[in-house]
Amino acid sequence: MLDLFRKRGLTSFIYGFIIIATIAVFVIQFRPNAGAKAASLNQACVATVRGWCIDPKDHKAVVRVLMPRDRESGAPSQARARAMGLNKIAADALIERELLVGEAERLGLRVSEQEITDSIFDGLIYLSVPSDRPELFPQFPVQNGRVLPQIYGGFRDPKTKQFDMKTYERQIRSVMGRSPTEFREEQGREILAAKMRDLVRAPIRVSEEDAFDSYTREKSSATVGSVDVKLGFATKYAVAATPAAVDEWMKDKVNADLVDATIKGMKDDEKPKAGHIRHILIKADPDASESEKSTALNKIADAVRRVKAGELFADVAHEVSADHGSAAQGGDVGDKTDGFVAPFKNAADALKPGEMTPAAIETQFGYHVILRDDPSPEALKKNVARSIYAKTKGLEAAKQIATQVDAALKAGKTGDEAIKGVLEPMMKKAPTWPAFDVVLESKTPPTAADAGAGDATAPAAKNADVKKLSARAVTWDDDPSKPRFETSSSFNRGGDPIPGLSNDAMQKVLAFAFSAKEGDVLAEPIRTDDGFLVVQLKNGKTATRDEFVKDRDVYMQTLLAAKQAEALSTYVKRLREEAKAQIKVDDTYIQESGSKRDGGAPSPEELEEE
Repeated sequence: MLDLFRKRGLTSFIYGFIIIATIAVFVIQFRPNAGAKAASLNQACVATVRGWCIDPKDHKAVVRVLMPRDRESGAPSQARARAMGLNKIAADALIERELLVGEAERLGLRVSEQEITDSIFDGLIYLSVPSDRPELFPQFPVQNGRVLPQIYGGFRDPKTKQFDMKTYERQIRSVMGRSPTEFREEQGREILAAKMRDLVRAPIRVSEEDAFDSYTREKSSATVGSVDVKLGFATKYAVAATPAAVDEWMKDKVNADLVDATIKGMKDDEKPKAGHIRHILIKADPDASESEKSTALNKIADAVRRVKAGELFADVAHEVSADHGSAAQGGDVGDKTDGFVAPFKNAADALKPGEMTPAAIETQFGYHVILRDDPSPEALKKNVARSIYAKTKGLEAAKQIATQVDAALKAGKTGDEAIKGVLEPMMKKAPTWPAFDVVLESKTPPTAADAGAGDATAPAAKNADVKKLSARAVTWDDDPSKPRFETSSSFNRGGDPIPGLSNDAMQKVLAFAFSAKEGDVLAEPIRTDDGFLVVQLKNGKTATRDEFVKDRDVYMQTLLAAKQAEALSTYVKRLREEAKAQIKVDDTYIQESGSKRDGGAPSPEELEEE
């Protein structure tokens, strides 16, 4: 030890005397096995791990070190600590430490008194952080791409730059809230846990070929163009779900059996109920501008067009209604209208079973379209058959549109040219949806009959109660759901090229993007949750081995560190799972507000007073 001190520049007799005295203090205060903490009945413990008590002071110490700071003042930020759940993080860190210590002792690993003394003279504070919380690591030093398990405590005299006992004691009380004896004992356990972490990481290796494969996945990039042909668009403009068409379709026994099976599989709360009212709400403030009202009206008009094109009212309400409480129930608001505002009540009360308001009803909440349920078996079968027919034919039409766009792209057309060339002739026979009115005030409820497309609807009152505020007539060309050619952001092999795709569809896009040539089009459209997707590779860049060689050393270190961290996290998860019956946590210590949970640890102000 004296040789070590001489190397540190302590060559005079006086310095030697000071250091010998310091060692004597360490021997007296830091004797082996001082303060062993097997949990007792009367002892406060943040948690016990296989009988070992985690002292509240140790928990508080971890909280202090990990405490986030205000970005401007640098002061501790309790609000940010509560938001991140710092008390639980600290408890998890110490539980992990004790599990690792138990494994280290089982394998015969030990920490000598000399190792603890050396780390203290080096000014280091070892500290556990949960292995699955990498966002906490930036404040820790990094060596060869791996986060080190310690921070620098700075136990040196500002003038002499040598280790100083008073500075050391002041620092550990200020930073950790611990006495020298307590600190030394905890550092022994922290160093032992660090050894165990190193033992877990040690077998992990990364070959150059593995690193190159990872490098190409990460550094190669691509951009794709895509055309999303949605089921809703194809259904509205390429399918005529007329009663005659649906009846003809139902003559096929396979289709009839499908309708019967669908009805049989419906839950009771999914079926229409006698007297029940459903609605779709699109919010619009009464004081909104005409432009804002027009936007809201067009949204509710589109919802009505979807219903008239064959979709079930409940399905559309579930997807688009701004009344989230009833939307979860398919727009169902029950069978009592007494509590509703007058315009809504008057319109709802005037409806017969199966009727839907032909105009939007304006209230202070926005625009409503209202339907009265028809629970008769005949109506249920008709509506279900119409819905399945519309979806079946809509998918066929969506696939046809996507396949033709795919072929046009392969023939050299641009995305916009391909879409226009396919849709224009196809949509000449498509319906142009009429304008949609809003009932601003309804003193006289509507009284007459049917208004179309296979749904019984009550007509708008032909009197002064209907003001001609109307949604503009929407054609396929300006419909928001119209297929458009969209270009993705640049992505790598692990990226998300087109948000919203299922994992299977995404993997198909990724495989194509990194195997095709620029300008290539995917062999056939991909089936998505709500239609078909056409994909074209716009550009791609594959990382080269020469590029890898330039970054090899740093990249391999970083990749190795990531794989080691993953291995450690997996190992600790297994330890926790195996020991879960032997881990008991006092929840009062991990709560973020309300109860006292510092176990008697002194506050920073109290430490300053000491």
